Amino acid sequence: MTFPLFTVMNLSLGGLESPLIPLVLPVSLATAILFPAARAHRWAGYLLVLLGVQAAVTFTGAVADLVPPLFGGGRRAGHGDALLWTMFTVTAFLVVWANFIGTTLRRTFRGMVRTALDARDDALKTHEERVRSLTTLSGEIAHELKNPLASVKGLAAMIAREVEGRPAERLAVLRREVDRMQEILEGFLNFSRPLLPLNEAHVPLDALCRQVAELHEGMAGERGVGLRVVEGAPVEAWCDARKVRQVMIDVVQNALEAAPRGTTVELQARATPEGGGRVEVRDRGPGVAESLRERVFEPGITTKPQGSGLGLALSRALMRQHGGELSLHARAGGGCVAELFLPAAPQQAEAPRTEALT
Repeated sequence: MTFPLFTVMNLSLGGLESPLIPLVLPVSLATAILFPAARAHRWAGYLLVLLGVQAAVTFTGAVADLVPPLFGGGRRAGHGDALLWTMFTVTAFLVVWANFIGTTLRRTFRGMVRTALDARDDALKTHEERVRSLTTLSGEIAHELKNPLASVKGLAAMIAREVEGRPAERLAVLRREVDRMQEILEGFLNFSRPLLPLNEAHVPLDALCRQVAELHEGMAGERGVGLRVVEGAPVEAWCDARKVRQVMIDVVQNALEAAPRGTTVELQARATPEGGGRVEVRDRGPGVAESLRERVFEPGITTKPQGSGLGLALSRALMRQHGGELSLHARAGGGCVAELFLPAAPQQAEAPRTEALT
C-alpha cells in the first residue's frame, strides 16, 4: 500500500524531478535498520523500481502535465537529460548504499546486544554457582555447630539450678544468646535444604490467620502492639498448611518487630477473582525502602540489626513452590504490607477440607 501511494505522489509532483525523491534515502536507511535483512533488501528493490518508473515517465514524456503548475507545468521542469540521468544514477547508488549501511548498523547493534546478553548470562551463572556453593557450605557449618550449642545450653541450664543472684542472671543471658544462635543456625539449615514436596489440601486461610495470631499474642503483648484478624467471608486455598503457616509466622514476627508501641498489626485473608487466596499482614512501622523491597528476598540481605537475612528468602521460596508469591508493598498512611498470594486450586484437586489444619 505504501509503495504504490508513494509512486503516485511522486508522479503527481514531477516524476524524477519531484521534491519527494530525496526521501527514498532515509526510507532505505530506516528500513535496513528496523527490519531483517531480507525485508530491507526487498524495500531497497521497491525503491529502485520506484526510481525506474519515475525515470521512464520523465524521459518518455508520456504525461503531458507531469510537472504541476506550481513548479512551472509541462513534461519537464527544465532539466536536461544528462542532469536527470546523473540524478537517477546517484540516487539509485545512494539507495543501495543506505541499505548497506543500515543493514551493517543493525547487524553490529544486534551483535553488541547479543554479546552483552551472553556476558550477563555468564555472570548470573557464575553468581548462582557461587551462591549454591556458599549455601551448601553454610548448611554444613550450621549442622556441625548445632550439637555443641545444644550441649552449651544444657550445661547452662544445669548450672543455673545451682546458682542464684548475679550468676543466675548472667546464665540466663547466656541461654538467650544460645537460643538466638540456634535460631540463626536453623534458618541456615532450612535455607540450605531442598524444599520438601508439598502436602496440599483445601485450607481455610481465615482460620490459619487466627491460629497464627493466637501464637503471637504473647509477643505482641510484650511489645505493646495490638494484633487482630480482620474478619470477612471465609477464604479457602489449595496449599500446604504447614508451609504457609511457616511463611505467615515469619512475616507476622517481622511486622511485630517493626511496629511501634501502641499500633496494631492486622491480618486479613481474601479470595481472589481467579479462585485463589490472598493474605495481607499490615503494620505501621517504618516500612521498607522501595530500593530494598526486592533485595530483602535475597539471602543475607536484611534491615534488622540482628537478622540473618534468610527468613524472607525462604518464605518466598515456599510461596513460589506453591505457584504463588510473597511481596512487600508500602501501606497508605505509613507502614508495610506483606502480601501472600496463592493461586487457584487445579480442577482435579479433591481433598478433605476438615483435615487441612490438623
